[in-house]
Amino acid sequence: MHSSTYNPNYDIVICVGPQHIEIAQVVINQVNRLFQAQTIYVITNDTNFKYFESLGQTIDLVPINENELFDKFNFQSVSHFLISKLNNSDRTGWYFQQFLKMEIAKIIKSDYYLIWDADTIPLKPISFFDKEGKVLIHKSEENHAPYFETLQNVLDIAKSVNYSFISEHFMVQTTLMRQMLFDLSKNASERPWPYYILDNIAIKDMALSGFSEYETYGNFLNSTNPDSFRLRTATGELLNTSRNGSMLFGTLPNTKDLKFLEVLGLHYVTFEIWQDINLKEIKNNKKRTKLFFLLEKIPLIKLLNKLIAKKIKKTYSLPPQP
Repeated sequence: MHSSTYNPNYDIVICVGPQHIEIAQVVINQVNRLFQAQTIYVITNDTNFKYFESLGQTIDLVPINENELFDKFNFQSVSHFLISKLNNSDRTGWYFQQFLKMEIAKIIKSDYYLIWDADTIPLKPISFFDKEGKVLIHKSEENHAPYFETLQNVLDIAKSVNYSFISEHFMVQTTLMRQMLFDLSKNASERPWPYYILDNIAIKDMALSGFSEYETYGNFLNSTNPDSFRLRTATGELLNTSRNGSMLFGTLPNTKDLKFLEVLGLHYVTFEIWQDINLKEIKNNKKRTKLFFLLEKIPLIKLLNKLIAKKIKKTYSLPPQP
């Protein structure tokens, strides 16, 4: 892990839908154990609060009702808008959770807040700032044109980098997100600002993916305060990650599964519910994991563990250790 002498206060924000209740409980325990956050905000429907009550007894956890974070804007607002434009509301939750992760900046008390995906389990401590206090960005190679068309429409900002800001997390500077929300609100007239974004998504793109909070904030950040962040480039800063967790161990891994992934050198793994999974292969992987830890205790045949790890990495396209 890259050592950092700069550790500003930050909170963590996790949006949790009904499909991620169980794994989110694992995620919250892990981010609390591995990261140095002040408060963990869980944005979800108030009917889900009961699932996080026990965690709140030992963790500084604040549940936020997703339908009360905005004034006069909620899940139904997005649903009604999409029905009026598309005659279906399939993407309501996908758009709504992005707006929530932006709007919460208005109540965050820390200088920064870390957006963290509810299906992504961290395995190791991670530094989110360098020694100069700059936010470290874990870039990706995505390049979805509709995101930048919407960005241009709502903020008059063009894509300004040759990489993507989309990841499973983003460390947000609270004041800058508030500034972006102010700029959006100026153009929204008397309505809540998400309507302004929805209005500016092309109909041809709305049914799939017409907006990205990460690309929008990232390019706003680069346009207004480019010296406040930099890409992870040093060996000690690079993150080893995978989105194939569900293919390996199913959508709800156990403690031993996570320990094995940590041994493989991964910093975090995403367990996506939509992935095609093979139950027989998952069962075999759990057997391999059990064998791996058994061999750890037998030095003379411990070498076999390298073969087990090599097979898993090759089969599931896991990246080499940075």
